[in-house]
Amino acid sequence: MIYFFLIFFIVFNFDVYAKQSLSLAVASNFVEPLKLIKTKFEKINNIELTIVKGSTSQLYSQIINNAPIEIFLSADQFTPKKLPKKFVTKKAQFTYAIGRLVLWTNYNKKKYKNARTFLRGIKINKLVIANPKVSPYGKASKNFLKNINVWDDINTKLVYANNINQVVSFLYSGNIKTGLISYSDKSKLRELKKGVFLEVSETFYPEIKQDVILLAKGKENHFSKIFLKFLRTSEIKQVIRSFGYKVN
Repeated sequence: MIYFFLIFFIVFNFDVYAKQSLSLAVASNFVEPLKLIKTKFEKINNIELTIVKGSTSQLYSQIINNAPIEIFLSADQFTPKKLPKKFVTKKAQFTYAIGRLVLWTNYNKKKYKNARTFLRGIKINKLVIANPKVSPYGKASKNFLKNINVWDDINTKLVYANNINQVVSFLYSGNIKTGLISYSDKSKLRELKKGVFLEVSETFYPEIKQDVILLAKGKENHFSKIFLKFLRTSEIKQVIRSFGYKVN
């Protein structure tokens, strides 16, 4: 009996000891895909992935203030590149997804071909977009509005959300009827069973290339490189595409 409990104690403690963790910081637009990726990764690896979510600028601030983050999945390419050298691992950055914009509106009295013809053909009271000062999707939204020549008319009617996910929250609440959202967030608004999605042509804004980078705090974690390789597998690329992203 004593021998049995001793074996159980050793096996149990070995399992606890063997199970490691990996901390991931992810831009708010990619939280849902990452949850699915997390499930798949944990199923084949003895590890627990911890997800920290927020706007890209918020996560940047946490990293430079020494938050225990090992991998950073940004909503752009620029933010990982501007991290001070002491926080990153060399040659450990690549594009994991390319985001897309789409316009949702509950002004559906008349049919419009796309977001451009809609915004040029109707007067709206408010339009919600992510804040261009802190959100890559907000910057893309601003570029789109400028390039279709409606910025001067519409900028006084803009409502700024802290991040692209908050845009959906504004629209979901019904307080605002029109907004530019991430293509990956379409499923949330479909639940309303009203409103329409209008295409935002990618010719009117720069590609939203989203990069991941291995941080210095994750350099010694055996599972860091395994996760980054996993992110580039055909299986996971297909998962990412299923949320409306493009993948190279």
